[in-house]
Amino acid sequence: MVIGQSATGRRIVATEMGDGTRRVAVLVVGCVHGDECAGRAITRRLRHEPVPPGVDLWLVDNLNPDGAAAGTRSNARGVDLNRNFPWAWHASGADRTGLSAGTKRLSEPETRAAYRLITALHPDVTVWYHQRLALVDLSGGDSRIQRAYASRVGLPVARLARYPGNASTWQARALPGTTAFVVELPGGHVRPAAAERHAGAVVAAAVDALNGALG
Repeated sequence: MVIGQSATGRRIVATEMGDGTRRVAVLVVGCVHGDECAGRAITRRLRHEPVPPGVDLWLVDNLNPDGAAAGTRSNARGVDLNRNFPWAWHASGADRTGLSAGTKRLSEPETRAAYRLITALHPDVTVWYHQRLALVDLSGGDSRIQRAYASRVGLPVARLARYPGNASTWQARALPGTTAFVVELPGGHVRPAAAERHAGAVVAAAVDALNGALG
């Protein structure tokens, strides 16, 4: 379904998978910064993975289609979408740098689309793909789920700086009891075997959350 449009009118699309007997909802976002879109290989791979019963899986291949088309970190208005969410937002940067936080919180149509989806869906687990640090950021929520993901894909874990306006911290604060974390992929393209590993780790994280909800 179309969940919104970019600043220039490109569609932002979400795909829902599962059997409709939701116990746990999982959201995966393949691309936030337009020059860090390797995660789309994982969201595409997830379309071929069986979804466990009780899991409602949502996939957003690309939250920043304008940036992806231009090869820029920012959207078409020079705003870093991962500085535009409500948590601790304040104005920073300048449009020409591509690091602007926007004119106000949720000023950008792309972040508003994600905000609406997340607040409506209330995902138990959200995975945001970035590049190029090759680690899993313990961003917020159940660290066991994040550490298990890292172990399954062979990445180290770390706690990165919490920048104002970032999406994962906003969700963790706004929706207590949920887990939202960043997976920093290596630079370059994700090869098929790696995409398969990451897709399997997403499904396993859903099962971990499901078992926690049932236990």
